Amino acid sequence: MNDGRKYWIPEIETAPLEKLREIQLKKIQDLTKKVYEKSVYYKKRFDEVGVKPEDIQSLDDYDKFPMTEYTQDISAEELLSVPLDDIKMVLSSSGTTGQPKLIYINQSDIENWKLIFARFSAMYGLEKGDVVDQTFPFPTIGEGFSFPGARVVAYTHTTMVMDNLIRLMARAGTTFMLSAPGYFLMLLKRADEIGIDLRKIGMRRGVLAGESWSQSYRKRMEDDMNMKFYDLYGMVEVGHPAGECLEQNGMHTWDDLYIFEIIDPDTLKPLPDGVPGEIVLTPLWRDAMPLIRYRTGDVAFRFPYEQCPCGRTFQRISRIKGRIAHMVKIGEARIFPVDVEEVIQSIPKLSGEYQIILNKPNVQDLLEVKAECASGVEITSDLTNRLTEELNRSTGVKSKVNLIEFGGFSRGPQLKAERILKNY
Repeated sequence: MNDGRKYWIPEIETAPLEKLREIQLKKIQDLTKKVYEKSVYYKKRFDEVGVKPEDIQSLDDYDKFPMTEYTQDISAEELLSVPLDDIKMVLSSSGTTGQPKLIYINQSDIENWKLIFARFSAMYGLEKGDVVDQTFPFPTIGEGFSFPGARVVAYTHTTMVMDNLIRLMARAGTTFMLSAPGYFLMLLKRADEIGIDLRKIGMRRGVLAGESWSQSYRKRMEDDMNMKFYDLYGMVEVGHPAGECLEQNGMHTWDDLYIFEIIDPDTLKPLPDGVPGEIVLTPLWRDAMPLIRYRTGDVAFRFPYEQCPCGRTFQRISRIKGRIAHMVKIGEARIFPVDVEEVIQSIPKLSGEYQIILNKPNVQDLLEVKAECASGVEITSDLTNRLTEELNRSTGVKSKVNLIEFGGFSRGPQLKAERILKNY
């Protein structure tokens, strides 16, 4: 049981960087050997570029190996490095930037994924007696969060119905929430509609994942809910490689379990600290369907290395700016949905719900935004002008704003908000 300890594995989470590098080297040597022998796809790719597992004598040799793109259409069977009979779980990606991908998981992957969430449980300060509500359907999350002695509300067909979930949260006394940020907004809105105030049930911490969210969202939610919110980064293909500690100053990367790179997506060259680029990941623990140098399409930057005040010695990356596929081009400017959200969430008369409207492929003429007013707020020219002016100032591009009344956005059962609407 976790009786308030800060770290799940102190000897790893506070290890010197040199020790973490030694662990990475040994694991990447073993992993490349495994995929070359077992994976149809990686045997072919390594041979195409003329590399062998024994070519990795130091981490400086790691970038000799080819990258794998998230946009590639690679069959799960080609990537498999274990017999198909060993597979215990079949998952899929969300498909937000294309067709959902089939993901194979074996028992080793399941156990290691649980332990990753046990690490997160210590980092977020979960304690015995906490009641955890997870709105993501992966069982490894709940089992990992339960290690400290917390009670986890099961994700079932019942909790997929929002009204049921809200009533269950109130009755169970949820103290810790894991949700997509857009879904959490909808949850609060619906709870108010059915007469349940989630601000009064005792929630103390929330972890938001699955999509980018802004600092102004954090401030607004923390002020409104009287609880703290933290970021968590992950995807089904690679697991969950990073998250914020209680310092809320960048996300720690699990350096003994992953190799992180930040590259220029056009040149594929590494970028220096502080410069945003595409995240490239190798999960060193995935057994059934490993990925080598996986281009995630997500944008972040790396902080200069220093030990965090929390005591962890892992590297830190910024919170995710967004996905390259969701970047909106307006003239020479490059705008992510989170740039718009930063403004939207800073205006109390807006609910926080919004969409960016695209009227043609490629480069747009202006930034067109549809935003929802807060409950009880009327649409006025003053509010429209204020949002327009602040978007112009913040993004540096010309904006056009369309305000709609509270409740004007329809929402399906998906966990992630649809922040970009294509009209072509």
